[in-house]
Formats: sequence, C-alpha cells, structure tokens
Amino acid sequence: MCALPMVVAAQDEPPKELEQKACGPKEKEFNYSADTDKSRHPTPDQPADKALVYVLRPSMMGNKVQTKLAVDGDWKGVNRGDNYFYFTLEPGEHYFCSVAENHSLLTLKVEAGKTYYVQQHIHMGVMKARNEIEPMAEEEGKTKLAKAHLTTWGVK
Repeated sequence: MCALPMVVAAQDEPPKELEQKACGPKEKEFNYSADTDKSRHPTPDQPADKALVYVLRPSMMGNKVQTKLAVDGDWKGVNRGDNYFYFTLEPGEHYFCSVAENHSLLTLKVEAGKTYYVQQHIHMGVMKARNEIEPMAEEEGKTKLAKAHLTTWGVK
C-alpha cells in the first residue's frame, strides 16, 4: 500500500536548523563510490511496522554525478542516472537531505505499513549538477521504479 506522504516542508535554501536535522554534521558527507547493478531488481515486501522508502533518480541527465541522501542525519544511499535504492523508516516525521552541488530538503511524515517514493531531480548547475527532492505519487513511483536499476554504493 502506498500513500502520498505528508510534506511538512520542502526548501532548496533551508534554515540551518532544518539542514542540520536532515543532513547532519558536514564532516559526515563522505565521499562515496557508486555503481549500477543491472543483474537484479529487488523490491522487498512491505514491513507492517515500518515505512518502506524508495529513492529514485529516473533520468540520465548528469548520469555519473552522484546524488547522496541522508535521513535525520544518517546517510542512506547514493544514486546516479536511472538508479534507485530503498530503506525502511520508523513511523513519524523525518528530515530528508539530498546532496549534489546543493542541499535540497524535504520533511515527510510516514506511516507504518506504507510505501513511499521520493525522486531526486537533477538540473544543470555552475560546476556540478544541482538537485531537488520531492515525493511522488504511487503510480508514478511504480512506473519509474520498474525502469530503474539498483544502485550499489560504499564509502571510499
């Protein structure tokens, strides 16, 4: 079951307090290595006691540029063009931080037993790709997820 998440706040140039909650300390923005796994396409079962979150980047624009994502200051994954990753969250309000050349923030309230889809948009920046994060409707999320490839990543 999927629901549109309750968007509490979404800003591109956020107040420092919100950025700190979402992204955590600056020194935690590690350098990551990311790759694409085209051999498998996992879509786990929805846990009854948690929210399942897919983070998608369903565009080839800036394909090799990484867009990192943290939730509540905890780094969850890295995407490149046509990639996705997923994780679970406890029910409640959470602060999302998507990072490329800029930080884009989103505050979402998630519920147990529901699936959420979040998209990282890429725009051309001065030296790197800039990004924007937003929630997606269930049908759009499922359609884009079916065409995306799993991201594999690790700390360099």
